[in-house]
Amino acid sequence: MTLFRQLMMTIVVIFSVILVVVMGINFNTTKGYLINQLESTTQDSATSLSMTVSDFMAKEDYASVDSAINAVFDSGYFSEVRIHVYATDKDIVRANETKINGVPQWFIKLISFDVPQANAVISNGWNELGQVYITGSAGYGYYQLWEASRDLLLSFVIIGVMTILFGSIALRYLFKPLAEVEKQAEAIQQRQFIKMDKLPKTRELKSVVQSMNRLTEKLEKDFDAEAETVQWLQAKAFKDPVSGLGNRHFFESQAKSYFASNDRTMDGLLLVNLSDLGKLNNERGYEAADMFIRASAQIMAEKVQSVASSASIARLSGADFIILIPNIDQARLQRVVDDILDGLMTLIPNQISYGDAVANIGAVSLSGKVSRSNAMAQADAALREAKANGANTSRVFDAITGQETAIGRLAWKEILERAIANKAFLLRKQKVVFFEEDKKVMHEEVFASLEHEGKQYHAGYFIGLAEQFDLGDQLDKVVILRVIEFIRRRKSTDLPALAINLAASSYSKPEFMTWLDHTLQGLDSALRHQLVFEVTEQNVLAAEEQVFVLSQLLRKHDVRFGVDNVGKQFTTFHYLQQLMPDYVKVDPSYTKMATGKESESFFMHILCKMFSSLNIQVVATGIESEQQLSRLAKFDIAAGQGFVVDRAQDM
Repeated sequence: MTLFRQLMMTIVVIFSVILVVVMGINFNTTKGYLINQLESTTQDSATSLSMTVSDFMAKEDYASVDSAINAVFDSGYFSEVRIHVYATDKDIVRANETKINGVPQWFIKLISFDVPQANAVISNGWNELGQVYITGSAGYGYYQLWEASRDLLLSFVIIGVMTILFGSIALRYLFKPLAEVEKQAEAIQQRQFIKMDKLPKTRELKSVVQSMNRLTEKLEKDFDAEAETVQWLQAKAFKDPVSGLGNRHFFESQAKSYFASNDRTMDGLLLVNLSDLGKLNNERGYEAADMFIRASAQIMAEKVQSVASSASIARLSGADFIILIPNIDQARLQRVVDDILDGLMTLIPNQISYGDAVANIGAVSLSGKVSRSNAMAQADAALREAKANGANTSRVFDAITGQETAIGRLAWKEILERAIANKAFLLRKQKVVFFEEDKKVMHEEVFASLEHEGKQYHAGYFIGLAEQFDLGDQLDKVVILRVIEFIRRRKSTDLPALAINLAASSYSKPEFMTWLDHTLQGLDSALRHQLVFEVTEQNVLAAEEQVFVLSQLLRKHDVRFGVDNVGKQFTTFHYLQQLMPDYVKVDPSYTKMATGKESESFFMHILCKMFSSLNIQVVATGIESEQQLSRLAKFDIAAGQGFVVDRAQDM
């Protein structure tokens, strides 16, 4: 129960006690006053009547006596007026049945009213002729008590309602700082550090607010220091200080994870060698050489990111760069190579390069069957051949096996449009399992694939093409509806939720967001709880505002939300403070680092600790061995995903 309600209930209880006490005192006082007044009136009337009828009694004029009795009876609140005549030993009586009008029956039964009775002797001289007996009316007492009690109760009710109304307004105004402090505390729990600039005038509340502001400042500094430490460790371990790209260690960790995956499709591997870097360094100094490296790195990064945001680019050594582009065919790879070389050629007129010779590029188009060592050897061979052909040349090798099954881009467009129209995608699901909850399933991630001419192609083959053909949102709609249909068919709320990875082109479209909002609105809460949505970190960094809108929409419908491939990009992770996802899936390269050198596992530990401090569950992906599983259990990791945990199964 809230403090506001407790205080309001306290006010109501105190007011009720006051009402009961005041009504009790007022009732007893009024009752006593009425009884005393009735006793006095009755006695006065009895005395007056005895004096009035004394002469009539002496003359035995009983008609006049009866008239006098009637006069007294009609002029007061009496239930009976009686005169006992000694001479005849008879009574002259005037009485009426007591009637109580305007008073509830329950009040009459609840209240006892002692009716007073007065008497007086009738005498004439020294002779006693009779005696007068007058009994008061209970109806008058009940009526007066009821009127007084009712008026007092109504007055208290009106005053009480007004007190509660104005008191609630006053309390809400006084409690406004407390409500802000509560929001501030909840924000701190979510690692959102907000401060209250307007201090309340109440001394105690002002002290609380100031303490909370100081706590917020301290926690903000601590979190920033923690994030900077993670960024510094990440840069120290994986970032080349000159080019700003990944270093050899970064590429090896990415390549080791990527080439171990069974979901590889058509990939591209590029080796870029800058010409005459040594001469530039010797003749113009290291600053000119560093400028050449930075300018070249920026051009390569821009050209590659425009094609594939999931690409890995690194500087291997002084003049050598390497680029791994997933999900790219040979024709697109050739265009990327040409674009990079054209971009590097712009350094010649700006005199950033040593001379007219800028770079050579060797690239190879790979299939999922080509090993890492073989891929590196073929890329190196392509680079050597490019160098043999002269300055500013490139060479692209084709190492894809099974060329008879290769599908062109236009053919893929027709295949995807037909699959979307027919909802012909095949769905698989893979479990994500908690480490410390008896292997309880956190959720199951959904993977899409399609079949063409007897061969099955997983999402890696066509997701990139679907984005290029602006079909990503249509593909996601099909998958979402298929998953919802699957959940309805299984008719159980105890089964794990299903996680769907959304394409960037989907949630960046307002019409898709409107469709998703209406779709989730039409589902019952039990079904919504069995849905989870994910986005990749590279898409978050590319469109953070759109992802925030998506997270707010999902949070409105009480649908869980996660970020995939976290840690692959060089970032401070401050975007997590705004998005506050329910969980993050750490890039598989970090999973391999956890079982590597002590320095690498320490970085993984710091990274997971930072995520846990944000109350975000950490999921390790790409777990392929029991050794990795046992080592990861020692970190602040909630759950794991990979072949050793569970293999994907058809839905």
